[in-house]
Amino acid sequence: MSRIRNIIIAILITVIIGAAVVFYFYINMIPDNDPTYAGNTVGNLYNGGYFCELDGRVYFRNNYDNGCLYSMTVDEQDIKPLTTMNVYFVSGAGNYLYYYMDSQHLSNSTSGIGTTVKYYGVYQSRTDGTKQKCLYRGRTAAQQLCGNYVYFQIKEADGGQLAKIKTDKTNLSIVSEEYIDPCGFYNGKIYFTGVTNDHNLYMMDTQNNDKITKIADGYIFYPIYHDGYIYYMDAVDNYHLKRMELSTNKVEELTSNRVDCFNLNDNYIFYSVSEALIPALHVMTLDGSSDVPVLQGVYFHISLTSKYVYFTAFNDDMRIYHMPIDGSEAPGLFNPIE
Repeated sequence: MSRIRNIIIAILITVIIGAAVVFYFYINMIPDNDPTYAGNTVGNLYNGGYFCELDGRVYFRNNYDNGCLYSMTVDEQDIKPLTTMNVYFVSGAGNYLYYYMDSQHLSNSTSGIGTTVKYYGVYQSRTDGTKQKCLYRGRTAAQQLCGNYVYFQIKEADGGQLAKIKTDKTNLSIVSEEYIDPCGFYNGKIYFTGVTNDHNLYMMDTQNNDKITKIADGYIFYPIYHDGYIYYMDAVDNYHLKRMELSTNKVEELTSNRVDCFNLNDNYIFYSVSEALIPALHVMTLDGSSDVPVLQGVYFHISLTSKYVYFTAFNDDMRIYHMPIDGSEAPGLFNPIE
């Protein structure tokens, strides 16, 4: 009986250990995304990836706490800190976030040994900030979650490269020896500006071995695909904002001013001009009509959520401004740390 009892106990222990191992791998498994899924909007990432809306919450770089990652509801409630180091290019899917993080700037609450250890690179974490994992250690720049891969720029002295790594930290590879910006991802394709030989508009098909095809000639900067059009800044024409219909390559001019930066959603384009009689943040409809100045001054890092537009002022690394997308309230300061 004693021998049988020991066998049963051994079997039970084996089953428990096996179940624990399976459970551990299950809760730490990175689920697959739709291969055409984009982790953040193109416009938000072109503006530094300061804000990212995901499943009813907004994840944002908090300038008031040295650029650390915070989260809140879309109504700017329930504000929570997630990292103790500054972040850029935030994107996300499901229960996971992806961002560039480094220890150049630390949270105001950080002290001790954490202030001496140097961290930098492409990071992944849960949406509550836990389970932080470095996917790639190195000096990187723009990045975007494209389906199951993070595409990111590797900085080098003479420019850089475009690389990608799977969200489970496998399959690291160099995509291009050009310093291609991966932010313009839409429906499985990255629209980007040529870097080395020209500044034409190209498309990289992430579902077809990252094959690159030229779309149009020109100096087409910060291309954003939306509803059959590419919205962009024309460097040849003093960075006027234009849009090109992809089916015909017909171009429409949307602004007569030099544009510093812009962002858009399904209804509006927000853009900033500094070389004008009255520098200001503007808003207009997608065809360039109903152009209205929102706030005088020079502004950057225009970020959009479903309810607010956020932006920062020139030569001001701390304050963040915001206003409702629908213009129901005047612009004012957004301060997530009271």
